[in-house]
Amino acid sequence: MPMSEEVLAHTPGDWAWCRLGELPWVEAIGYGITRPGAHTDDGVGMVRAADIRKGRLEADAPRRIGLPVHEANARSQLRVGDLLVVLVGRIGEAAVVTGEYHGWNAARTVCVVRLSDPGIAEWLALWLRSSYAKDWCVRRATGSTLHQTLSLAVLRELPVPLPPAEQRTSFMRMMGAMEAKAEVNIQIVDGALALADAHFVRESLPYESGTGPTIGKLAGLRAGSARSPSGDGDSHSQREALFVSPANILQSDVPYLWSGELHCSAGEDDDLCDVGSILLAAKEGEVRAVMSDTPLLLGRGVMALHMEAEEDRFWLLHDLRLRKSELTAAAQGAGGRELSRRALASTAVRWPSQAVRTRFARIAKPLHLRARSAQAENRTLDALRGALLISFLSGKLWADSVSAAS
Repeated sequence: MPMSEEVLAHTPGDWAWCRLGELPWVEAIGYGITRPGAHTDDGVGMVRAADIRKGRLEADAPRRIGLPVHEANARSQLRVGDLLVVLVGRIGEAAVVTGEYHGWNAARTVCVVRLSDPGIAEWLALWLRSSYAKDWCVRRATGSTLHQTLSLAVLRELPVPLPPAEQRTSFMRMMGAMEAKAEVNIQIVDGALALADAHFVRESLPYESGTGPTIGKLAGLRAGSARSPSGDGDSHSQREALFVSPANILQSDVPYLWSGELHCSAGEDDDLCDVGSILLAAKEGEVRAVMSDTPLLLGRGVMALHMEAEEDRFWLLHDLRLRKSELTAAAQGAGGRELSRRALASTAVRWPSQAVRTRFARIAKPLHLRARSAQAENRTLDALRGALLISFLSGKLWADSVSAAS
């Protein structure tokens, strides 16, 4: 049964449904700049698909465009309350423009939905995060799994449930409280990791960057070669694994990887990377490093470094994280997206005595654990939000709350 029919069959009778493009609050729907030109350091910020993650705008290292390009693309200049939807890659990811991004512009990979009511924008962003809307978008996308594309014409047809204003306002208030808690957890994650980075900088100051042993002398290197699996896997395999692609690493907000792209069954001949491996992936201008917490099947473009001692792993992880721009010398290919095993192996790192590395690990480990704990709580909140939305769409949540109030 199609998503719209499935959900419609269970929503309360006093709810309405409408296509996105026909909502009375929608003033315009369009995509961003097709030809942004070269990056301009003092230019106007441009939101890209990668800047929209988990319902938020997070442009940590924004692409900036020249003022003439910005002014020539007035239709995609952002205002507070605009809804942004990813059209390429993680299709359907959505976020509402806040004051920090007012006056920016958007890339071609982003749809800008201009709405007259910010409250409706928040509701749409929540709806797009639901499993129903995601499934609807994925089934109508074109392109490969990693480069899915959603057209504006299709997005305009997205079915949108419209509960009565009182119910919607009450539900969004509850969601807002959970979002506020999630924001606190994000601050905890950022603070804990910033402290770990600060301690590393202090400990590493006596040692010049790139003057110690090479990575090849310190760690075992493995280049990923697996193609993205279909998800069905080998029915005869007894090993469950997660497949990790470069995108999983590049889109990670933290220096560890919670999960891969999808569950798969690893064949008996598949060599999984070890728990605690440092995973690297490159994109234009930087190389990102994360630590794995589970055995993984490495996709093409992923490089894994394995070290036995935990204190060594923590030290190398922070050294690589703080040198992400320098490490592009080990990247090659179109857009610098392929890491050269030979170049990476010959890259020298700062390497103090074992006593220094152990002392740093004693400080860094609990900070990483606190960050992971806060992020785990946010994962629980995400799951709870999804469950509450399903209950709300069925009418049960509202009926139960009315019953409890009376």
